[in-house]
Amino acid sequence: MVIWTLFFLLLVCSSQDISANRSVIVHTKYGDVLGYETDFGRIFYGIPFAQPPIGPLRTYAEYITPTVLLAEKLNCTIGDLACFRTASYQDIVIAQTAVNSMVTSLKALLFFEPWLPVIDNILVHGQLLEMVSNVSFTLKPLIIGTLTEEALGFIYDIWSTPVSPRLYAEVGIAIFGTKFLKIIERFPPEGPGDQRSLLARLATQWIFACPTRVFARKAATYSYVFGYPLQTNGTINSSGCDGHTCHGDELVFLFESFWVNLTDADRYMSQTLATYWTNYAKSKDPNQPVQASLRWPKFVRGFEQYLYFQDPLQIQEKYLQDDCDFWDTIGYKKSWD
Repeated sequence: MVIWTLFFLLLVCSSQDISANRSVIVHTKYGDVLGYETDFGRIFYGIPFAQPPIGPLRTYAEYITPTVLLAEKLNCTIGDLACFRTASYQDIVIAQTAVNSMVTSLKALLFFEPWLPVIDNILVHGQLLEMVSNVSFTLKPLIIGTLTEEALGFIYDIWSTPVSPRLYAEVGIAIFGTKFLKIIERFPPEGPGDQRSLLARLATQWIFACPTRVFARKAATYSYVFGYPLQTNGTINSSGCDGHTCHGDELVFLFESFWVNLTDADRYMSQTLATYWTNYAKSKDPNQPVQASLRWPKFVRGFEQYLYFQDPLQIQEKYLQDDCDFWDTIGYKKSWD
């Protein structure tokens, strides 16, 4: 998963000052989170928002449909912020879950993800990938990466039954239009049976891995690919991801979750991730002050080395280069068009 924790705030804070007017506390099912209120709105510490680089942001107009539906579920009227703010988090979760099953947009990724940051032209001025491609200031250093089967869980959540070659083509045409002719030439159906694994591979490349490369080339980064499979043995609902490496699976290792269920190899992987990430938090260098088992090189255009989290750890370069070169020619704007 790409580490986009408060991703836009990192960009904003490097280019403008934000002064806090008063502190605010938001109550979540995970505990209270402190934030502050500004003339721009409310900003909270410690609320992570994870999104791929081409994940679309909604305009105000695009938020009308989900907002109306959410208001109906909460018995609020549009614009009555006091009503929204007095709703319990339990009621909000129930209402959001109900809206998630409704059609809120005909655009590809907006259809699957109703709740996104809004382009308000005050704090957020456009789609992330477009802004990153055209920045005039130095971006903050990052650790950025992806997982080898990032989209697998999403595809199996959306299609719980096999996808035929015909449906594969229909989905591709709906998203890419005439450009899908080039895509299906490069990625033809894999036999007459289920195409979900092929869809997952395409979605992983187009939504996650290849746009991440675009971002990594613009910022001082340490790049990684996580390919160590998570074995849950049914302890969590894995949407076909057990034994695979799906979106968010590295967090189990990074935060040492399910520690008692981890094997010795799992624990080594977990401790290794924790060492790199805490080093970076302390020094902006994942290699110090605590020495890790393998030195992690910076991502430099031309070499484009990355740390491959697998057993054993490896330094590799030019991840999915041929495929990503292809997707660069297709473009990523269709994700929000």
